[in-house]
Amino acid sequence: MSKLKLLILTLFLASVFYDCKKSETTNDTIASQSDTSRIQQRQYKEVGDVPMAQEEEPAFRPTLPLEQAAFKGSTAEEQKRLENEFAFMFEKTWVVNGRVRAGDDKPQENKHEIYKFQKDGSYTFSMEGQEGKGTWKGWMNDQVPVMTIFPLDLKEKVSEWNVKNTGKTMIWSGTSSYKDNPFMIQFVIK
Repeated sequence: MSKLKLLILTLFLASVFYDCKKSETTNDTIASQSDTSRIQQRQYKEVGDVPMAQEEEPAFRPTLPLEQAAFKGSTAEEQKRLENEFAFMFEKTWVVNGRVRAGDDKPQENKHEIYKFQKDGSYTFSMEGQEGKGTWKGWMNDQVPVMTIFPLDLKEKVSEWNVKNTGKTMIWSGTSSYKDNPFMIQFVIK
């Protein structure tokens, strides 16, 4: 056999072998996809078959005991500064005047959301007739006062806000720590 015929025969056999392998891989993929779709159909599509709700383990949610709340843990100098920054909000009843989410056209008004903050690091709130309690922690981020809110109900979300005193109103703008950064809330004294 000439070298040319041997080369052509080798290339021909290699291409046939390659096509066979490619066909097997494609058939395996199609078979596994059809098995998966049958399993999915069986789980969700058969009459009378009800998918079971999977119990999710609750995600970790930080808590803040009252003995660690407010300005506790700060140096004496820092605590004095924090008390001055946050003094305007204690012993007053604050009502949410409006809430804005980035990208929304107009603010959401909610006159039924009421908060009262205490110097000891506790707070109470009322929202649409439901009452709740929690703790808060104040600190400074550079020159901006920041407040982290820890509701006692573990189903509620922890949130963190830059706090601004504008006289008779208070403005909270969300931080990225708990993904509150697209929100801004205006409070007025009741």
